[in-house]
Amino acid sequence: MNALLIGSSGYLGGLVAAGLLDSSDQIIVAPIRGAHTRESVLAPIREELRCEGVDSSVDFDRIVTVPLTADADWSALDELVERYAIEQIIHCAGSVDYFNSALLHAANIVLTGRLLELARRHAMKRFVFLSTAFSSGYIDRPVREELHPGEGSDPTEYTKTKREAEALVANSGVPYLILRPSVVIGDSRDGRYSGKPYGLYQFWTAFERLLTDRYREAMHVISPRVQQQLIHQNAFKNGFVAACRHLPVNSIVNLVSLPDGLPTARGIAQQFCERIARPQQLFFYNKLSDVRAEINDRRMRMLLEFTAVNSEISAHAWRFESTALRRLRSLGLQFADTTLETVLTCQNRFVEKSPRIQAYLAKNEGLFAAQPGTVEVGVA
Repeated sequence: MNALLIGSSGYLGGLVAAGLLDSSDQIIVAPIRGAHTRESVLAPIREELRCEGVDSSVDFDRIVTVPLTADADWSALDELVERYAIEQIIHCAGSVDYFNSALLHAANIVLTGRLLELARRHAMKRFVFLSTAFSSGYIDRPVREELHPGEGSDPTEYTKTKREAEALVANSGVPYLILRPSVVIGDSRDGRYSGKPYGLYQFWTAFERLLTDRYREAMHVISPRVQQQLIHQNAFKNGFVAACRHLPVNSIVNLVSLPDGLPTARGIAQQFCERIARPQQLFFYNKLSDVRAEINDRRMRMLLEFTAVNSEISAHAWRFESTALRRLRSLGLQFADTTLETVLTCQNRFVEKSPRIQAYLAKNEGLFAAQPGTVEVGVA
């Protein structure tokens, strides 16, 4: 089915475009706004397919980029739908701002509603909506592959708006497919990553920007012994394509790694600190309120505060139903589950590409601890 792809200039939207170009012969119409150009949108898609070794066999003319003005009326897409015989909308756009309620409402709810109106006007065969695995909010049971009643508190306003958008999609009367990926990190094979510094990349980037100015004998990290639900970008891309190909309409799928080998927040932080920060002592905390008040290193406190929201989310023991994903695996889906070893692959890539961290490692080599001592603070 020819597709209208919303959000092609984003990280996940670009991966979706790459997966569709590689796995089908459909036409993809991609509206773009702002400073984006056809080449700026295609560049990361080309690079992803080059890394997969298939760029030479892909016809990039099958992705049609259409500039839209900043004040464009989305109903102007009607003519494009008819011209290219579009039968499905793939909605990967949205805001991930944790705190801007107005922006979240406009990008995640209002835009979704307008696109659903477009789908209804043209009797689309399917509306594919990219949500998040955490749209349930904090609950003490497995996250089911069904609409959430919203009985739990939300980590952020973002998860609430995604849950509300899911309900819009499911109750629209348009056949739908809702995909809920967990936190997407770099490729499991070589660690490449072109997304924004979210999740564990937020911590690595904060270290790079705040703590490479000098060596620190003590490192303070919020890192509970709780498994972190992460998926690699190659798993996300493969899972998205397989779900679109094999799952029936009106399906919801949690795109998550199997829990057996998932790393904990403690394991991920310890792996980074022992290999990169290399302090004499490592102080581990379960939550920000456990952090010692006498830490007078301003940059260290900035890092802890900057990553506080993600640290809070990481402390929740998320569990997920994966019925749909198990079905896709049985049909041949190659889905690389995340482990501490595959996170190390991504970490190594990040460190290799960071001039600041490379300079930090070279400058402080003689000061590094062979094995830092560890101190548990506020940990039962």
